[in-house]
Amino acid sequence: MATFCWAYIFINLVPLVLTYLQCYNPSRPFQAPVLQANNNALVSTFRDIENVIQNAMYSADPPFNVNTTSFAIEVTAAEQTLWGHYYTASLLGNYTDSEPTLVNPSTAFRIASISKVFTVLAVLLQEKAGHLSLRDPITNYITDLRSDKNDEGIRWEDITLESLASQLSGIPRECGLPWQMGLCTAL
Repeated sequence: MATFCWAYIFINLVPLVLTYLQCYNPSRPFQAPVLQANNNALVSTFRDIENVIQNAMYSADPPFNVNTTSFAIEVTAAEQTLWGHYYTASLLGNYTDSEPTLVNPSTAFRIASISKVFTVLAVLLQEKAGHLSLRDPITNYITDLRSDKNDEGIRWEDITLESLASQLSGIPRECGLPWQMGLCTAL
């Protein structure tokens, strides 16, 4: 339910933010970079990144459990993949819906909370452009959250874009939306 609550809020904010974004067509002042995978500077940088990854993974105290965590890192340009590192954990866990497969360039991952990062970046760009303020309450943008009576919990009008972006809004993790299941009483 919390996932739905956050997803609903961010899905409603993204179209607002995207309405104001401008993507410049490639032109003399906005030239698209042309990168080649065999560029010496890139090859050297990617080698350094590979060393950092290997050193972190096989250190005495790796930053994650290398036996249970799989990942893919890829750097792409408009036309091609410039570099990739793919790691499949030795213990693939219990799969109930399919057989585990090796991580490769076409592996699909759940995006989960990473979408929050992109949403916050888009909101920050819109604030910089003057289209909104981080101090705006979310009820300015999601009018369904406005309520004349709020006798059970969340005061939606007190939750700002800033508090959502910093994940300090106070919305409980398992909170449903007011019109779906009543206001949260966990607060």
